[in-house]
Amino acid sequence: MAKKTKKKAKNKKNGKGLTKAKEKPFGYVFGRPTKYRPEMCNLTEYLKHCKKEEDLPSIVGYAVFLGVCKDTMYEWGKTYKNFSDSLKDLKAIEEGKLLKNGLNGDWKSAIVKLILSSNHGYVERLDTTTLGAKIQAEALTIDQIKERLAAAEAEGLNGLDGRSISGGWQ
Repeated sequence: MAKKTKKKAKNKKNGKGLTKAKEKPFGYVFGRPTKYRPEMCNLTEYLKHCKKEEDLPSIVGYAVFLGVCKDTMYEWGKTYKNFSDSLKDLKAIEEGKLLKNGLNGDWKSAIVKLILSSNHGYVERLDTTTLGAKIQAEALTIDQIKERLAAAEAEGLNGLDGRSISGGWQ
């Protein structure tokens, strides 16, 4: 059997016999060096790409454009203030395009509604007021109910509303 031999890499030595340390990349702390660069805060190239491809600008799309995952984008946003501002700008651009194209009818309203609700906090709400007044939340006593019924009967109301009868008003 032939022996396998390992070749040792030769270290380049500086004049004093020590290995010269490589210069650390921007933002390096420990572990794998970050891919983040300050120029990534500039969204111009990404927005041009979106316009050319007719894509909706988004954080996920920007992550794909940069070749990183979206979690990395959010971590960079926590670490670098300028990048965080760029992510906020990107979300605002996304929201604006969704609203514009959704209201114009250029994009399907169901998809626009889904993205606005999941990414931008938009929700459908039902009005729980009557003509701007709050609905009475406290329970009435039996005496109060009797007084209200007596007052209604005195005005000629019998407690039935024409709209509550099947078929409504006719």
